[in-house]
Amino acid sequence: MQETNIYNSSSFFETEEGEIDARFTDFSHLPCQRPWLCVKRVKRFGQWWVVKGINPGVEPREKAQALLDREFERCMTLWHPSIVRMIAQQEVPTMQGRCIIEEWVDGISFDKFLATEPSQQVRQDIASQLVEAVRYYVSKGVTHGNLKPSNVLVTHNGAHVKLIDFEPDATTNVQNDIAALGKLLRMLNLPSKFNKLIKRCEHGKYSSAEKLHHDFAKAKKKKRWRWLLPAIAAVVAVAAVVATFSWGSNQRQADEKKLPAGYVVDSIAPAGTSQVYSIVSNADIYWLPFDSITPGNISETIAVDLGLSVKWSKMNMGADHPSVNFVGSYYAWGDTTDLGKWGGIDKYWPQSKPMPKQSISGTSIDFAHWRWGGKWRIPTLDEWQELIDRCKWRFRNAGDGAAGYVVTGPNGNSIFLPLAGLSDDGINMLNVGRYGYYWTATPAGNGKRMAHHVLLEEGRILADQIETLDCFMSIRPIFDK
Repeated sequence: MQETNIYNSSSFFETEEGEIDARFTDFSHLPCQRPWLCVKRVKRFGQWWVVKGINPGVEPREKAQALLDREFERCMTLWHPSIVRMIAQQEVPTMQGRCIIEEWVDGISFDKFLATEPSQQVRQDIASQLVEAVRYYVSKGVTHGNLKPSNVLVTHNGAHVKLIDFEPDATTNVQNDIAALGKLLRMLNLPSKFNKLIKRCEHGKYSSAEKLHHDFAKAKKKKRWRWLLPAIAAVVAVAAVVATFSWGSNQRQADEKKLPAGYVVDSIAPAGTSQVYSIVSNADIYWLPFDSITPGNISETIAVDLGLSVKWSKMNMGADHPSVNFVGSYYAWGDTTDLGKWGGIDKYWPQSKPMPKQSISGTSIDFAHWRWGGKWRIPTLDEWQELIDRCKWRFRNAGDGAAGYVVTGPNGNSIFLPLAGLSDDGINMLNVGRYGYYWTATPAGNGKRMAHHVLLEEGRILADQIETLDCFMSIRPIFDK
């Protein structure tokens, strides 16, 4: 288990609102269904968290600690908006043993939420989130083992689902989890078009969560008015004609326009173009010259000397067009082929391929070095730690730009690190504006297909985090002096 390092050795750091205390305070007990667990809500960095530890007097203590450790190991790699995020495992004052630190969910249990009589549209949204969450964790080789109303929270703000309390020793197969999901879907009192699907869930007819997800999507589309399809086709045809007619006259303006932060380059683009999709408004599509994303030497002029051992790029990879303020794109660790994006980790890093024992920075599988050329490379964990320890970090709210950190070096020069989120498949974006995930070039060192990364959030900078190679994150290149 890797130790989590806070970016500053001080117990306080500065934000725009003032100093934030890094100590755990304001402990309060939370109800827990497991008698051997002690669960508390605590405040740290000005925010609320959940801490899970071992109840005093529980014996055998080693067995209880092993269960808690296994729960963390099973769930630490689950990064999904509908699954509670495990942040770290560490010692906590007044608690005994290694504790799990989780995000705090401001919400109520599934059954209590249903008692508020939500609308039919909200119920269908909840169902979609549940199905998607199960599909996701099953794809990661994880089962929940105790999927029931009390382990499903729904947030007060926005009615978002959060699955909690995965069983540490869950031996249930996928069909059992899907059967439990069917009971939850039944409680939602969904329209009749979902009845067949729910029955199949309850009776163990689904052996694949992917098949269930596919059938759910089909059921959602049923009973649409027949006239709607030709109407849509007509609108699309007109839009295509208009777009073709105006392409030439608008191309230059689109190239020069400074778009809002929160756009990402799709590097799999039609010949001669690159697509830029808005994460703020899905209706807006902008086009930029293809040479903005092709591999080649990127000028050293975008490297900022912060007074450290290396220079840091002004922008994330995927944001290499000077007229646009991108948050950048997302990359699998050690993948210069893009096979991971379309075929999974086994396509570019099979089980038979050994993990490097040393940093890949500057090597042939360093994506920054391969794509930007010259002295550009992915920073190592030690170089990230230098940035963290020796610079002043100030959080900047979104406002008219991306949320993130202004990082000022010892010499007064600054760079900006946006909370660019991540992707679980290299395409779909998650947690943009809430978290920033940045790869280091340093492998985990445990022989597994895992590597170190840095996690950023308002009020928190966590170094020495570990994730599987096929989690798609941001890359902020550095330049050797």
